[in-house]
Amino acid sequence: MQLTRHTDYALRLLIYLCSTEEQYVAIAEVAEAQAISRTHLMKIANQLAHEGFIEAVRGRGGGIRLARDPGQINLAKVIAVTEPGCDLIDCTGCRLARRCKLPGILDEATLAFRQVLERYTLADLLKERRLAV
Repeated sequence: MQLTRHTDYALRLLIYLCSTEEQYVAIAEVAEAQAISRTHLMKIANQLAHEGFIEAVRGRGGGIRLARDPGQINLAKVIAVTEPGCDLIDCTGCRLARRCKLPGILDEATLAFRQVLERYTLADLLKERRLAV
């Protein structure tokens, strides 16, 4: 299974926002830091805001930030939003469909993939900060 660039960018955005200490950040800042198209990132931010993962405020002093603690943002839910209907195979029109078990096996694999992701949150993606000695 390969996730789309859209999901990759969404996860990068969320990880970046973890480092901003709850301050609003301009999309242009994230786009430049991650070498991502500002327009593309704006679409992703709108989707994540609509789903409640981030907050977006327009105007002077506005920007985006996480809407909740990283420990409350489940990776499976983020990927479900950014990868709707990500079937591994499309058997429409296949002449072997009646006697082939591949779709069932791939559905089982997809379920296992999602079950693993459900065990992790955005906080799990962050390296622990080392304390200065």
